[in-house]
Amino acid sequence: MSVYFYDEALLSKIKYWTEKTQLHVYGVDEIRDLFQVMADENNDKPISLPILTITRPKGYSIINSNKKPTTYNGIRVIQGEETASMLAQIPINIQYQFDVYTRFQKEADMYMRNLVFNIINYPTLSIVIPYRDINFKHNANIRISSDVMDTSNNSVKVFNGQFTRLSITVNIDDAYLWDLRVANNLSIEDSNVLFVRNPDETTFTKETINLD
Repeated sequence: MSVYFYDEALLSKIKYWTEKTQLHVYGVDEIRDLFQVMADENNDKPISLPILTITRPKGYSIINSNKKPTTYNGIRVIQGEETASMLAQIPINIQYQFDVYTRFQKEADMYMRNLVFNIINYPTLSIVIPYRDINFKHNANIRISSDVMDTSNNSVKVFNGQFTRLSITVNIDDAYLWDLRVANNLSIEDSNVLFVRNPDETTFTKETINLD
């Protein structure tokens, strides 16, 4: 399960916050098409302000690149008689940039102010990891990591006339890359020992259970 799940969860959260406003919100997957439309001089339906865009300008960072039990054996989320569902994880830090485009400075300040308040007061981001019949829920946190910057002069001019762009960077530093697999259980008859095959199928972990 990739960073895409965080992209979608973040977009959904921001849209929920702004659904009663005039602000149009565009996520990571929508940015390329959006700016192609903006740059098209023959476009019959010009994009109207205000706009909030969400991008991942620097991708993401792997926090720990060393092999650990959690990277291959993972967390057992469901234990059945014949199989066990194992959720392996690698910690990462995802950086996003929010850009608010408006006609005037006052309007940009208002939208950015509301965004900052919401991030600080409601930072929890819920991720649902689907796999077969499993929906594993993980909570991460959005953290403001930079000042609010006026980047109007640094941006490509895609609107006719005057516009203002305010930008802020946020991090999700408790995110993970996920790998959810189902491993077969190998048991010894008339024993209280259960051997669980690891996902690499080369080693086994031994656990004592009550088979009575």
